[in-house]
Amino acid sequence: MGAHVELSIVAERDLKRLGPGPDRKAVIDALTVGLTAIPPPGNLDVKALVGAAPWLRLRVGDYRVLYRPLNSDELKAVSRKRKRRADAGYLVARIVHRRDLDRAIRVLPPPP
Repeated sequence: MGAHVELSIVAERDLKRLGPGPDRKAVIDALTVGLTAIPPPGNLDVKALVGAAPWLRLRVGDYRVLYRPLNSDELKAVSRKRKRRADAGYLVARIVHRRDLDRAIRVLPPPP
Protein backbone atom coordinates (compact mmCIF):
# COMPACT_ATOMS: atom_id res chain seq x y z
CA MET A 1 0.00 0.00 0.00
CA GLY A 2 1.40 3.41 -0.97
CA ALA A 3 1.24 6.86 0.47
CA HIS A 4 -1.67 9.19 -0.11
CA VAL A 5 -1.14 12.51 -1.89
CA GLU A 6 -3.70 15.24 -1.21
CA LEU A 7 -3.71 18.37 -3.38
CA SER A 8 -4.81 21.70 -1.95
CA ILE A 9 -7.28 23.76 -3.96
CA VAL A 10 -4.44 26.06 -4.99
CA ALA A 11 -2.27 23.10 -6.07
CA GLU A 12 -5.15 21.74 -8.18
CA ARG A 13 -5.41 25.13 -9.86
CA ASP A 14 -1.63 25.21 -10.39
CA LEU A 15 -1.76 21.77 -12.02
CA LYS A 16 -4.57 22.82 -14.35
CA ARG A 17 -2.60 25.92 -15.36
CA LEU A 18 0.28 23.74 -16.58
CA GLY A 19 -1.98 22.70 -19.46
CA PRO A 20 -1.46 19.56 -21.50
CA GLY A 21 2.07 18.60 -22.28
CA PRO A 22 5.25 17.02 -20.97
CA ASP A 23 5.59 19.31 -17.91
CA ARG A 24 2.15 18.38 -16.60
CA LYS A 25 2.79 14.68 -17.26
CA ALA A 26 6.13 14.85 -15.42
CA VAL A 27 4.53 16.51 -12.38
CA ILE A 28 1.66 14.02 -12.30
CA ASP A 29 4.12 11.11 -12.58
CA ALA A 30 6.22 12.53 -9.74
CA LEU A 31 3.12 12.82 -7.55
CA THR A 32 1.47 9.51 -8.40
CA VAL A 33 4.54 7.31 -8.77
CA GLY A 34 7.36 9.01 -6.87
CA LEU A 35 5.65 10.36 -3.75
CA THR A 36 3.21 7.48 -3.34
CA ALA A 37 5.96 4.83 -3.29
CA ILE A 38 6.99 3.52 0.12
CA PRO A 39 9.90 3.98 0.44
CA PRO A 40 10.22 6.84 -2.07
CA PRO A 41 12.69 6.17 -4.88
CA GLY A 42 16.17 7.52 -4.38
CA ASN A 43 16.10 9.55 -7.58
CA LEU A 44 13.52 12.05 -6.29
CA ASP A 45 15.09 15.49 -5.87
CA VAL A 46 13.61 16.47 -2.50
CA LYS A 47 14.97 19.12 -0.16
CA ALA A 48 13.70 20.63 3.07
CA LEU A 49 12.78 24.31 2.80
CA VAL A 50 15.11 26.25 5.07
CA GLY A 51 13.14 28.26 7.61
CA ALA A 52 9.84 26.73 6.53
CA ALA A 53 9.80 23.37 8.33
CA PRO A 54 8.10 20.90 7.78
CA TRP A 55 7.64 21.97 4.13
CA LEU A 56 9.61 20.13 1.45
CA ARG A 57 10.42 20.92 -2.17
CA LEU A 58 10.30 18.33 -4.95
CA ARG A 59 12.04 19.36 -8.17
CA VAL A 60 10.38 18.24 -11.40
CA GLY A 61 12.14 19.86 -14.36
CA ASP A 62 11.49 23.61 -14.21
CA TYR A 63 8.67 23.13 -11.69
CA ARG A 64 8.72 22.78 -7.92
CA VAL A 65 6.16 20.90 -5.85
CA LEU A 66 5.82 22.30 -2.32
CA TYR A 67 4.46 19.73 0.11
CA ARG A 68 4.54 18.48 3.69
CA PRO A 69 3.82 15.18 5.43
CA LEU A 70 0.33 14.79 6.86
CA ASN A 71 0.17 14.52 10.65
CA SER A 72 -1.52 11.56 12.35
CA ASP A 73 -4.91 13.28 12.74
CA GLU A 74 -4.93 14.24 9.06
CA LEU A 75 -3.98 10.67 8.08
CA LYS A 76 -6.86 9.28 10.15
CA ALA A 77 -9.28 11.69 8.44
CA VAL A 78 -7.96 10.68 5.01
CA SER A 79 -8.30 6.99 5.91
CA ARG A 80 -11.92 7.49 6.98
CA LYS A 81 -12.71 9.48 3.84
CA ARG A 82 -11.14 6.89 1.53
CA LYS A 83 -12.39 3.94 3.65
CA ARG A 84 -8.93 2.47 3.48
CA ARG A 85 -5.91 2.81 5.72
CA ALA A 86 -3.19 5.23 4.65
CA ASP A 87 0.31 4.45 5.95
CA ALA A 88 1.68 7.84 5.00
CA GLY A 89 0.46 10.91 3.25
CA TYR A 90 1.44 14.29 1.91
CA LEU A 91 -0.33 17.60 1.40
CA VAL A 92 0.74 19.39 -1.77
CA ALA A 93 0.28 23.14 -1.27
CA ARG A 94 1.67 24.54 -4.53
CA ILE A 95 3.11 23.56 -7.90
CA VAL A 96 5.12 26.52 -9.18
CA HIS A 97 7.70 27.39 -11.81
CA ARG A 98 11.19 27.71 -10.34
CA ARG A 99 11.20 31.49 -10.89
CA ASP A 100 8.18 31.80 -8.55
CA LEU A 101 9.55 29.58 -5.79
CA ASP A 102 10.66 32.29 -3.33
CA ARG A 103 7.30 34.08 -3.50
CA ALA A 104 5.40 30.79 -3.04
CA ILE A 105 7.49 29.84 0.00
CA ARG A 106 6.73 33.16 1.71
CA VAL A 107 2.98 32.53 1.61
CA LEU A 108 2.92 28.85 2.62
CA PRO A 109 0.37 28.23 5.36
CA PRO A 110 1.71 27.22 8.76
CA PRO A 111 1.31 23.51 9.58
CA PRO A 112 -1.49 22.56 11.99
